[in-house]
Amino acid sequence: MVTTQEPEAFAAERTTGLRDVGQVRFEGEGDDSIVFIKPSDSAEAPGEYRFAETLREISEAITIDEATWHSTWPDRSLTAASIAMLSVHIQEAIGTAPRGATILRLVTGGVVAV
Repeated sequence: MVTTQEPEAFAAERTTGLRDVGQVRFEGEGDDSIVFIKPSDSAEAPGEYRFAETLREISEAITIDEATWHSTWPDRSLTAASIAMLSVHIQEAIGTAPRGATILRLVTGGVVAV
């Protein structure tokens, strides 16, 4: 069974792993940190999106299963592979966000912008 990564390790890898999405910043410290993403290449996107969930909630929710990990990103750590999957979901959410959306929310199977 795959265990969830600690928020500190997740936060450290997240900034690097989400480079293709945009700039990542955190407000607060530890488990309760709030995650913000400033999209890098979306002309119509707001200046910044805020995750509705805390760093701990995101970390716990996005951990991928072993089959996906080993078949898709066998050369990455569990944390890096989970963040890579999250990156894909964030890009999709931002790309399909309704006008005025500024919040990213985790949903079953992905991320939505509201």
